[in-house]
Amino acid sequence: MRIKIITFCLLLVTISFSCKKEEISTVGNNGTTGIPLLSKVLVDNKSTYEYVYNDSNLISEEKSKFDYTVHGYNTKGQLVTTEYYGNDAVLSSDPQVYQTAMSSTTWVTPESGTKGGTITYDYNDKGQIIKSTCSRPPLTCSEYSAFTYDSNNRIGRQTMYWDGTATGYIDYSYDTNGNLIKEMLYNLSSAGVAELITTTEYDFDSEKNPYLATSRLMIPGINTNTNNIIKETYTIHLSTGQGSDNVQVTETSYKYNKMGYPVTKNGNISFIYS
Repeated sequence: MRIKIITFCLLLVTISFSCKKEEISTVGNNGTTGIPLLSKVLVDNKSTYEYVYNDSNLISEEKSKFDYTVHGYNTKGQLVTTEYYGNDAVLSSDPQVYQTAMSSTTWVTPESGTKGGTITYDYNDKGQIIKSTCSRPPLTCSEYSAFTYDSNNRIGRQTMYWDGTATGYIDYSYDTNGNLIKEMLYNLSSAGVAELITTTEYDFDSEKNPYLATSRLMIPGINTNTNNIIKETYTIHLSTGQGSDNVQVTETSYKYNKMGYPVTKNGNISFIYS
């Protein structure tokens, strides 16, 4: 199977968090202290996402109106499973069904949602993630990602496989602070020829990224960045004869608390720390 966009499952977890309190607890869950735990994100003063942590302050649940995610860990504190549940109605082509789902105030739970898949993670002796395997019933073909590391022990490439065949890969680049500044997604043809599909580039502020509290979710990006993204440039690369590349630019502004963590984003998103 050729890919033009990596599957949601193999991209793992993308977490949208936020907060807004000056006096916050500072218990980190990535082996460091001083990182606040993200509790909720409010959009237009309404709770939109909520996050639950286990006794070791590792993120265990992500809740919203549209999806629910639960994470499991081993005795070493390594993330070993992620399960996704969703509301199928938001994907309906029926306008009435879709609108009803969008206006619903009921949040997805494992009991009410449809299980979308499970990811399991494997590590090497250094504690580095080397493989993530996605199971999405009723599919029976194997779907997984393999990870290799650069000279700074950061993930340099994520290669995606479908039924044992490499279908594409993502190359990751970082700045001196460890922020992900570029990711390049390639498709691999059946002959093994790589074609650049998308490029995403990021600019950062110099303030603290509260998402580091979720750095056990190890895929490069918002969970591993030192600072906060203020600009994203997303480029869709078109083949010769299809026209010019499609470039989309998104800029973000924040207000920060006295500790240097964001409290609001773009004026209407508030970050709540526990």
